Amino acid sequence: MNNYGDTRQTEAALIPKGTIINGNIEITGKLDMYGTMNGDIQSTDKVNIYGSNINGNIKANELNAKDAFIEGKIDCTEGVDVRENTVVLGDISAKNLMVDGAIQGKLDIQGTVTLGDKAIVDSDIKAKSIQVSNGAAINGYCSLCYADVTPKNFFPETEPAKPAKTAGTKSTEKTRKSAAS
Repeated sequence: MNNYGDTRQTEAALIPKGTIINGNIEITGKLDMYGTMNGDIQSTDKVNIYGSNINGNIKANELNAKDAFIEGKIDCTEGVDVRENTVVLGDISAKNLMVDGAIQGKLDIQGTVTLGDKAIVDSDIKAKSIQVSNGAAINGYCSLCYADVTPKNFFPETEPAKPAKTAGTKSTEKTRKSAAS
């Protein structure tokens, strides 16, 4: 019999600062990454990235990144938190997204995107809702395609606008001739 009990809530693998991993990590549980990663990370739980450079894809339940540089796709079942001094170059798909760093890539968020006052987003955003703080910057197309309402249901259908008629060439020539005489 083991006396450790159920410690899944507190255990986390720790990759310390100064460590360089060239290869993939697959972990059942949490990961606290302070080192450099050249490869993919896959976790069944939360991944915390602090002051790290990650060159690879991340698949996890949750992701929290602070003071980090991530180049690769992020796919999380729950939430992604891109904190200050973090740059993400890659697509993100998740249930929810909080941003106070910088992101360049397509965002596919089933729930809410929350942009803090330091957020810089150079991305197309698909979400259920978007909350933008004063000071945040967005460059891209925003679609609330997962929202519970459909704007088309509120507005009547209209016919496309007809092109405006322009003055004919003959009448313009007559005007010029009479002005010249």
